[in-house]
Amino acid sequence: MPISGYIIEKYNQMTNAYTCNRLVEEAANLGIDLKIVGIHDTIISENGLINNGTKLEKREFVINRYKWGKVKDEINSIAIKSYNPLDAYNIYINKYEQVKKLCSDEFLVPKYLLGTALLKYEDIVQILGTPFVAKGLESSMGEQISLIEKPEDLQNLSRTYGMEKEWLFEEFITNSFGRDMRFYSIRGEVVACMQRKSQGDFRANVALGASVEPFEITPQIRQIAKDIYNQTGLDFLGIDLLFGKDKPYFCEINVMPGIEGIETATGVNVAKKIIETIYKDFI
Repeated sequence: MPISGYIIEKYNQMTNAYTCNRLVEEAANLGIDLKIVGIHDTIISENGLINNGTKLEKREFVINRYKWGKVKDEINSIAIKSYNPLDAYNIYINKYEQVKKLCSDEFLVPKYLLGTALLKYEDIVQILGTPFVAKGLESSMGEQISLIEKPEDLQNLSRTYGMEKEWLFEEFITNSFGRDMRFYSIRGEVVACMQRKSQGDFRANVALGASVEPFEITPQIRQIAKDIYNQTGLDFLGIDLLFGKDKPYFCEINVMPGIEGIETATGVNVAKKIIETIYKDFI
C-alpha cells in the first residue's frame, strides 16, 4: 500500500505556498500521497474530523505547519507519526520556552525577561540595556518583532496588541544588526546553511525582503544542531543564530520553517531530504 500523509496548513488551497507545494511535489516523486489539509476548512463534530464535507481518514503521518488551536491536535491524533512530534512542537512554538530550555557550549543566550508591555521602560533597560528587542511569543516571519528605543515604543505595543499580551524582551545584539544565519537541521544533521541580510531593517527575515547567500557549515554549527536535536527531539528545524563578537547568540528555532530562502541560497533540495527522511520511517 502507498504511504499517505497530511500537511496541516491554513487552507486546503495553498496556491502560492512554496514550502507546501515543494513537499507535495517531492512526495509524489516517491509515490507518497501527501494532501494539504487546511485548519480553516476543517471542523470537529460527533462524526469526526470533516474537511470540506469529507471525513478525514487515518494516514501514516502528518507534517505540522500550523501553530494554533485544537483542530491541528485532532488531525495529529489520526496519524501514526507527526513531524515534528506534537508534544515538542507545541512546546517549542513558544520563544520563551526556547530561551528557557535550550543551551549549548557553542552559543550564548541573550539576556532576556518575560512580561507585558506595561512593565516600566526604565526597569527593562536596567536589565537589558537600550535599545532592546520585543518578540511576540509565537510570532513568525519577522512579525511582532520590534526594536524598543524609547518609552513610547513600549507603550505602542500595548496600544497595538493589548495590555494582556506577554512579550519576550531581549538584549539587542548590535554586532548582528540586519543579519543572521539560518541553517536547516534534519534530526541533528545540518543539510544547508545561509546568511540573511536586510536592506536597513534590524530584522533579517526573508519574508521582509532580506537577501540570502550560502554560508559555510562549520563544526560549531554542526554541534549546535546536534545539541538542539538531543534536547528537543524535533526532526525538522530552522535554527537561527545572531553574530556575536566571540560566539554566536541564539536567536530562535523555527518548528515550521519555510524552505524557499534556503533552497534558493544553497541549491540544496531540502524538500527532497525531508520527504526521504519520512519515507525511510515507513519502509
